[in-house]
Amino acid sequence: MTRYLLTTAGRTYRIDADGETSDILQWYIESQGTPEPLIALSRQQVLARIGRSALPTDFPAPDMVIGDPNRETGHTRGWLESSVDGWEAALLNSDAPAAETDTNKASREMMDEAVAAETSSRSDKPAWTPRSRLWADVPMAADDRVVIISSLGVVAPSGKVITGQSMPSGQALGNFLATHWPRSPKFLPQLWLTYEALESIGFAVDDSDGPITSSSAVTGVVEQYFDCKVSNAKAGWFTCKFAGDRKAYVVLIPLMHTDPSSKRPGDMGVAGYEDSGTELPEDELDAVKLLAERIAWLANIADGVAPSSRWSTLGASLLDAVRKRGRQDTKAIEACPYPAQVAVETGGDIEPAVEPQWDRRPHRAKEDKIDVEVDQRAAYLASAGQVELGYGKLKELSKIDVGVFGEQKPPFGLWRLTTPPCSDLDGLTKKLPRPHASMQWDEPATFWVTTRGVQQLTAPVELGGAGLSIPELVIDEAWVWSQQGRLLRTWADALRAKLIEAREAEREDYQDFVKAIYTTYLGRMASDQWQPSQKQHQQPAWYAAIRADTRWRAMRYARMMADTHNLYPVQAELDAWIYLVDRDQDLSIFNEEPAVNGKYRVKWTSAEDDEQGGGAA
Repeated sequence: MTRYLLTTAGRTYRIDADGETSDILQWYIESQGTPEPLIALSRQQVLARIGRSALPTDFPAPDMVIGDPNRETGHTRGWLESSVDGWEAALLNSDAPAAETDTNKASREMMDEAVAAETSSRSDKPAWTPRSRLWADVPMAADDRVVIISSLGVVAPSGKVITGQSMPSGQALGNFLATHWPRSPKFLPQLWLTYEALESIGFAVDDSDGPITSSSAVTGVVEQYFDCKVSNAKAGWFTCKFAGDRKAYVVLIPLMHTDPSSKRPGDMGVAGYEDSGTELPEDELDAVKLLAERIAWLANIADGVAPSSRWSTLGASLLDAVRKRGRQDTKAIEACPYPAQVAVETGGDIEPAVEPQWDRRPHRAKEDKIDVEVDQRAAYLASAGQVELGYGKLKELSKIDVGVFGEQKPPFGLWRLTTPPCSDLDGLTKKLPRPHASMQWDEPATFWVTTRGVQQLTAPVELGGAGLSIPELVIDEAWVWSQQGRLLRTWADALRAKLIEAREAEREDYQDFVKAIYTTYLGRMASDQWQPSQKQHQQPAWYAAIRADTRWRAMRYARMMADTHNLYPVQAELDAWIYLVDRDQDLSIFNEEPAVNGKYRVKWTSAEDDEQGGGAA
């Protein structure tokens, strides 16, 4: 008797085959089958996909179990994608929205009828059919908190039509919120409105007095049209309070260009980058579909993650989600600004990137040379996942033992270090930036560094360090944390996986989103600009350690290129280097293998611009 497991239509069946049945099945396997691994979604992957924090009671039983199912913690459950697809399809074909209750069902149906009656006479566009699905390739991850309101109707990101006609008036928005979400939802609902939807209710997005540059400038208009009270307005996002003490984010898509971050001008969030190929298309339905894809893709990163007015806020939400999922929230992490002494002496700026404004470009341009710019792949993301970071109690050391830097994991801290002149250290050259920008060539220098910074400076010169020996370290002040760990590893892993997914799909917009999340979140760590509920994300020492790690890799690469190929950069910016080389130079020498985050690659050459310029002429 041979046992077979047959999986079809999301169900797995056991077949105890006798000789004849076994021969038939074996013939089918050998003649029609192709070997393929059985791939299943883990519980965490399922939750992220369906946008829930727990499996619904009607969710199908697992298709497979790895380990001992009789032990509470001795097994792992897995679901076939077809099983999840089937459950989603059944839910999408049901009458009720995800948050429906018996008490609001009748009100919702009356609302839908009123919308259809009022808009059918004035719309020349075909009505959407409620409960139909406009597209089937977008997961439900964001459906429990996001709807997109267009002039054609209201749709969830998954493509499920909620209302088949446009909104009759701005005041109807509060009624829609009340009939489609409970009074106190887990997350604030997000109501996204297109230009055409706003136009249909008379909301003038185009200001005759000039372009609208700040969302706060139209706060009064939003309150008037939607009969709500606005408590915050930024980048097209309005935090609104409606009747019945119901709150929601109202997102006016045409205003997402307002209030851009000074470090990311032109960034409109999930609406794309101004004047780039990532902007939303002109056609309303195409724009709604693309917006839905992007919102669901971001929500799929982890439970509780959704677009926000600032990418850094999304990054913080992701860290909160992965820490909670991995039970890391048992580690008490609190806001930790620099000690007053450190903040005063440094101005709050520790561990700069590669020496600022370092420039060794020849005064006269050389026609037979080209510029080659190289930089690290996802530099800060690579560092965030590997550096040790401190948490717990911060204390000032009364006695400093430099011998701790000989240990594999020295304590995470801030150290006031005095270094000898660079000219006294063997191997350093003025053809490369100083290992640390605060070091001086002709005199000693005293400055604050993180533990990662000390590790770099004690590394050999050929590995990007300063060649300082541990016994010669002169440290007269120090602050250290009581505990440490790779606190951003899971967060970085989640973003790294999404970045790989975006690259493989050749989605420029998704790649931009991931980069925006980690760069803005890590940069904002150094500031105190956090809401009270997110104050724990103020961690300037973490950001400094990440910058130190990135700088160390940059110096190690520059030293390797100098020692191996006798090539020295002519300019530096953050982790990027610019080399001036012959036109026939083999550029493959600049690429590091394997092509993973943190490794250098050629980003741009002036030869490309020359070719484009020649073609245009």
